[in-house]
Amino acid sequence: MIPIIENVTTIESVMDLFDQPMFLLDVHGERDFAFRQLNRCHLRTTGLSDHLMHGKRPHEVLPTRLADTVVTNYEACRASGAAYSYEENIELPAGARWWQTSLSPVKDKSGTVIQIIGLAIDITERKEANFAASEKLSDMTRLNEDLQVFAASTAHDMRGPFQTMVALLDLVMDGFVDLGDEKADQLHLCSEIAQDAIRNMGGILDVAARLQVNENPLEMTDIHHVASDIAALLDPHQRLSIDLPRGRFETDRVALQMVLRNVMENAVRYADTKVSVEVEPDSSGQVSIIVSDDGVGRAPGVRSDGSPVLPDPKSARSEFGLNSALAMVLSRGGAFVQTQCPFPTGASIKVTLPGKSPANVEVGGRNQIGKGIMIMPAMAQVAAGGWGRYRYV
Repeated sequence: MIPIIENVTTIESVMDLFDQPMFLLDVHGERDFAFRQLNRCHLRTTGLSDHLMHGKRPHEVLPTRLADTVVTNYEACRASGAAYSYEENIELPAGARWWQTSLSPVKDKSGTVIQIIGLAIDITERKEANFAASEKLSDMTRLNEDLQVFAASTAHDMRGPFQTMVALLDLVMDGFVDLGDEKADQLHLCSEIAQDAIRNMGGILDVAARLQVNENPLEMTDIHHVASDIAALLDPHQRLSIDLPRGRFETDRVALQMVLRNVMENAVRYADTKVSVEVEPDSSGQVSIIVSDDGVGRAPGVRSDGSPVLPDPKSARSEFGLNSALAMVLSRGGAFVQTQCPFPTGASIKVTLPGKSPANVEVGGRNQIGKGIMIMPAMAQVAAGGWGRYRYV
């Protein structure tokens, strides 16, 4: 039930009784919100100041792109008049953390949303555990694939000689006369042992075919929400124009968050003015995401206008290396492809992950992606030692 509150002072006094970060927003209209109060736990956990936040709009106190993201979330709650819950990864004075945030509208007697109560639960440890488990899953998948190949090769290599042995024993036993020294029985026993070995090799092949690691389940994922959070971390002050797709589709959410963060971070680092993220419809049970930038691939640290690239050490922090991103994509049967760039200069990377066809996603202005060139693991190894640049020659 949505609470109808007439005495806002009661809400503010109750919030400090909760040992979870909570905040209260005043709603002034469409996409117009002001912070009324952050409870003590919120202030302690995030490092924000109630004095600086009180009565301020998000764009007055937060980096522009982060403000855009939180206002979009607040508006979703206000417009629907219903509770709204989501994950977010945001950078605050106390550092970057993952939060499970729940918004609840407060309505007056006429049903108008006049305030929003927010409750944020720190899920950083859980997300880090998910990321670590996903990397281990990739490692296990690669090991299982190696084991499959080894088992199958060994079984095939061994089955041939045993089949030859059975054939030779059949030739020897054809017309063989036992002189009473039980050699015929020994030959029959050798043939039976060889045939048993052949059957066992078939069993090894069956086991090898079944060596599969269960993949992460597909979850409904809001691509705009995931990409917006990443953009707010990497380009908080909107130095760049970043175009993001809108829509929801089923995919491996953990892998998407990790891989997209990595590829977008590389694009933001090298872009001059523009970055775009697009989703390409795919009817083959996969989702393709294309990240492009307009950088020209100069030596790291210089843009086209000659200005230096001095990334914020916090926002430029990578949780996850390019080599691992490539391994994660390939372990899920996907692809890491360099493809035609929509900008006059720059690079585009197309990442394919398991997922349902995103028919309801706004793809963007580009329909034809062009032929791609597979990025080989060696290229990722170059980047693993630092920020290598994948550029076409």
